[in-house]
Amino acid sequence: MSSRSIDSHTLDLVGKAAQAIGTDAFYRHLLHLLSDAIPHDMAMVLRYPRYAAPDFLYREKFPDRLADLYLTGFYRFDPFYRHWHEQRRCGVVPYRSVASADLRRGDYHRFFQRQAHIADELCLFLPNVGHSAIGLFIERSKGRFSKREIERAQAIYPAAAGLHDAHIGRIFLDLRFNPGKPGLHLPRATLLLDRSGHRVYEDADWAEAERRDPSIGPALGGLANGAEADVFLADGRVLHAESLSADFPLAPAGRMIALETRGLSPQPAPRAVDPVSMLGADLTRRERDIVALILQGYPSSEIARKLKIGRGTVKNHRRRLYYKLDITSEREVFLLFLRALMPE
Repeated sequence: MSSRSIDSHTLDLVGKAAQAIGTDAFYRHLLHLLSDAIPHDMAMVLRYPRYAAPDFLYREKFPDRLADLYLTGFYRFDPFYRHWHEQRRCGVVPYRSVASADLRRGDYHRFFQRQAHIADELCLFLPNVGHSAIGLFIERSKGRFSKREIERAQAIYPAAAGLHDAHIGRIFLDLRFNPGKPGLHLPRATLLLDRSGHRVYEDADWAEAERRDPSIGPALGGLANGAEADVFLADGRVLHAESLSADFPLAPAGRMIALETRGLSPQPAPRAVDPVSMLGADLTRRERDIVALILQGYPSSEIARKLKIGRGTVKNHRRRLYYKLDITSEREVFLLFLRALMPE
């Protein structure tokens, strides 16, 4: 498919995404519209809330252990996460447009992206309610996305954005007639007010939060009536509000209030350092070599090949270095490294 043509298969994918509007399957079909047009190795849909940590709405060929590692804290170094929080610009965003040369030499790229086998990424940022964004990502393990492929993504974007708007509108339309139905893909703990300030919808998370915390009610009174307002609560949570358009379903010209637990702030790329020295353990030279290769994502068989030793020897070294680091798994090696990267 060129940037100026569209075929029957693409139209079929558009139709399937349209049929999925208002359902849990919508973002999977919307992602297929992008990923079918551009060869890739992995794909995913992420939601970037205004204040909370990102969350995965859908993943293809991106393993659970890496998603868990990303959400544990590596996301704060993700250039796409920083892009949304600093610029809040939607559209087609290639990795190299948001990742500086320093970041590509830094530890996020050297360790997390290498562990994930990501050589290049391309994202379609779609605006979402609650001052959040939906990111449709495709990734390559080798090579970069070409200029022509980026143009294909740009040609697809208007259709994706229109379908997404229809999806959000359908969700709120469903809530008008089914007030007890959960709001699919909405921010957790959501309250909607009409133009007169009367409540027209609250989800179960919001109701539970108010039941548990009587300070939320008075805090609502501290939200100014402007287009956007925030109240930072003492426990690290944030109430933030946005005005809704005059044709917004369920609450025309009303307001949406979301309650979020603050995630970790976006951080610039950490400078490349010796990762083993950051772990603070007295490791032998061989153990240091093995830790460095673990952080680069190599399995025991590949570590053995690179160091020209047996797999059994690698396993013995792993047991000793785990004991010295007071851990029991490879995942904890990454968590130790992540904690060392994060400033207090």
